Amino acid sequence: MSRRPWLGRWSLGVGLAAVFAVPSANGAERGEVMARARAIALHPWRMETQNLTAECSAAYESDYVPGDYVGLPYDWGGYMTLFQFDQNIDAGQGAGSYPEDGILACTAGLDCSGFVSQAWQIGHYTTSSLHEVSTEIPVGSMLGGDVFNEAGFHVAMLSELLGNGVPVFVEAIGYNVHYNATGGWAHVDGYIPRRGSSVSGTSVAEPIGTPMNPIVVSSLPFTDNRNTVQSGSDLLDGCGASPTKNESGREYVYEVTFSQPGSLTATVSDDAGVDIDIHVYSSTNTSDCFARHDTTVTVGVDCGTYLVVADTFRGASGELPGAYALNLSFVPSGGACGAGPEGYSPEGELGDACGYPGNPALPFCNPNLGADTCLYTDNASFCSKPCAVDSDCDELTGGCCGDIGSGELYCFSADLCGGEPPPEEEEPPPGGDPSDDELGGAPGNGGGSQGGASAAGGAGSGNAPSSGGSTATGSSDDAASDSSDGCSAAPRSGGASGAWALFVAAALGLARRRRG
Repeated sequence: MSRRPWLGRWSLGVGLAAVFAVPSANGAERGEVMARARAIALHPWRMETQNLTAECSAAYESDYVPGDYVGLPYDWGGYMTLFQFDQNIDAGQGAGSYPEDGILACTAGLDCSGFVSQAWQIGHYTTSSLHEVSTEIPVGSMLGGDVFNEAGFHVAMLSELLGNGVPVFVEAIGYNVHYNATGGWAHVDGYIPRRGSSVSGTSVAEPIGTPMNPIVVSSLPFTDNRNTVQSGSDLLDGCGASPTKNESGREYVYEVTFSQPGSLTATVSDDAGVDIDIHVYSSTNTSDCFARHDTTVTVGVDCGTYLVVADTFRGASGELPGAYALNLSFVPSGGACGAGPEGYSPEGELGDACGYPGNPALPFCNPNLGADTCLYTDNASFCSKPCAVDSDCDELTGGCCGDIGSGELYCFSADLCGGEPPPEEEEPPPGGDPSDDELGGAPGNGGGSQGGASAAGGAGSGNAPSSGGSTATGSSDDAASDSSDGCSAAPRSGGASGAWALFVAAALGLARRRRG
């Protein structure tokens, strides 16, 4: 598997065109909400051995195994920024957690409502209090960034509708925050469609200058003039090279690619009352921000792609945005290319080996990487996805589209093409997010742990997509619909497994790696 210098330019079939959007003074533009959701779902991070356990709970053991991943882990009660997550992982906190772990202050990630709260930038709300900061809307009026909420159970954000009318969700469910293109309308049956009160506009196009849609530097030297008041990106809140500096204001992100090693000098100038700092990243992970200064940095760079960020400093009196001028220059060293900038080899791509019952010490399949279901035999496994024709499985060399039973089609590896159909999937275990009381604070105050939250169920992956365009229904009083205050990642129905040579596991929740 190739190492990627950074992960912001992946095409998942859910990418959005880049247009300029000025953020609303009273909340977040819709495009900014979608940019934030996308950045969380595509965030690269590295799981180390130290993240298997958590110092505040002797019983805790992470379901993750050491390796590289994309998408923040599901963490029960978790509510944190990307910078906080990166810092917590670097500090050795546990990667993700589940309801049976309890709400822990020493685990890192987001749960379903924590994810929506971060995307909407509203403070920390749960599924049972989201109605306080949103309004019910007709399903036919929903746009990307709106949500389907079932109080006490789960909340899923709509990303888009495919050409055939099937919804794509982005949600914290199962193992991580990810895109769910297979759950269909059945995934949110009975949920309440809602629009955040702070979300404005109708365009879901991602603003220019975000980590996922950077300003491309086509040649050096380079000069650019902008104003961070107009930025649609507020994602990078700190730099690993100087983590105590509060860079939580809006930023503009630039991408620059070098064909030879050398020395990069980046200078930012601003006016009185404005404080824009300069950062250099080797990936979109904030821990890979390796240089920071108030005005100028000069750093050695290798062949490959880097990010230069003009970020707004937040001081004791608040954020200090405004106009700035950025200047970049480069002096080649004349040497040969080296290993390049920081890269990640994320686990769980189509065809990768995956954890399953009896052999759980393997990665799970990651929908952000195009695979959402683990197919396995008695001695092998591979990540798969739904398909319609053989060409949908071209990424699996020699693979084909096969029937796993009841007409459900999934990509098979070459050695299994033409074999007997496997049985239907097993039902994943249930899960959920905590209540406001469990978080220890009023909605919106960020109460509860800055650490983990995870649910143990599947996101509809492996389930047959909805065959029609049915809409979500339910009582408008979803605040009181369920007293459990959960954030479940599991559908509430499912098939039973059989005894064939090839089995299927919903990789988002079936193959639990601990305590049975």
